[in-house]
Amino acid sequence: SSLPSGGAGRAWPFLASPLGSVASVRLDMASASSSSAPAAASASAQPAASPHEAFEDAEEELDASLAHLVANNTLRWIFVGGKGGVGKTTTSCSLAVELASRRESVLLLSTDPAHNISDAFCQKFCNTPTRVNGFENLFAMEIDASINESLEYKLKQEDGFGKVMQDLVSAFPGVDEAMGFAELMQSVQTMPYSVIVFDTAPTGHTLRLLGFPDLLERGLGKLGSLQNKLGGFMQMLTSMADQDAKEEDVALKVNNLRTATTSVKATFQDPTKCTFVCVCIPEFLSVYETERLIQELCKHGINSNNIVVNQVLFPDDCGEDAAGALADDPVGPAELQKLAAQIASLPLSEEQTGPLVALARRAAERVGELEKGWDMCQKKRRMQSKYLSQINDLYRDDFHIVAVPMLGDEVRGLDRLRAFAKLLQVGGRTLPVLEE
Repeated sequence: SSLPSGGAGRAWPFLASPLGSVASVRLDMASASSSSAPAAASASAQPAASPHEAFEDAEEELDASLAHLVANNTLRWIFVGGKGGVGKTTTSCSLAVELASRRESVLLLSTDPAHNISDAFCQKFCNTPTRVNGFENLFAMEIDASINESLEYKLKQEDGFGKVMQDLVSAFPGVDEAMGFAELMQSVQTMPYSVIVFDTAPTGHTLRLLGFPDLLERGLGKLGSLQNKLGGFMQMLTSMADQDAKEEDVALKVNNLRTATTSVKATFQDPTKCTFVCVCIPEFLSVYETERLIQELCKHGINSNNIVVNQVLFPDDCGEDAAGALADDPVGPAELQKLAAQIASLPLSEEQTGPLVALARRAAERVGELEKGWDMCQKKRRMQSKYLSQINDLYRDDFHIVAVPMLGDEVRGLDRLRAFAKLLQVGGRTLPVLEE
């Protein structure tokens, strides 16, 4: 399969082979989610649409903002993720601030070990929901190492369930971390908030979190198979190890864990309740990780149709209009130095020409410094344009692509978070791709 438009004609040099597969997965998911029983019943009565007609709607560019996201009152979980240092925390905090003005109660939950939401709000948070200053319905919490320590303690307990889980962990690497995620998400499901915004860790850690239902299902399935085959033997071993442990208790706890895992997976895969916002910057590693993240989200059946492209340089940021005006009548350091020499050669006293000569020479130095900065800005613009073009070609038909300009100050404090939230909701800002 190929992308409906744009992406089919443009090869990503670093994703040549996986790209076709993810396009196929996306189209299959889109087809499955849009199909319905009445549509299937009437399909035979209508002529098959041509490929061009099938993707005619996709050719219309989606709104370049997150206004539709914050207006969606059915969403319960909003994950914000991407490579480290691209603005995930700023985006998640700004979304939470905006949602607090629209929803009954909002929780901002950080799963990133390097917590930054305390820095963003200039307020200390902990591993229990804490009300954000200035709000009655916005709360924040940072998951710390105590959750993993609690899980390790439970796994080390000398009861039947603990021993079975220790065997499962040793036989199935990664299950211990998956169980930690399961415990976290199980508690999240019971929290009385109308929407929860997750400020996630960098891509690798986030993918493990989102993939824990599948991993636990496989692990628990393996455990169930062993119990069926060696039920009597396992019961004997359990009784020998702990006289108070009963096989029914172990089975009940395992079943509860499986039920919770299934429930979390169902919410993950329900696009009316859960979505993922990808954040990136127009640079190679960030765009690469964004594509990898979207591929994995597709594999897990998790909805993702919003991409925030942060730290974008627009033409006004580099003074391109002024540069164009000067192209026909350039005035640079050389011209200003020449002017200084001409003034100095005038048949006037040094007292008369000295100040003007000094002024022209200072102007020459200043313009030289500005030209260096402008040249660097232009190089950055050209570099960004290459990746903005690839982002545009690959995602414009299926994703809301939100371009956020590079800001001169850090986004810290409530006022700046509110201003950033407004930037996320401004539509019509297209990616500034340079013409070749």
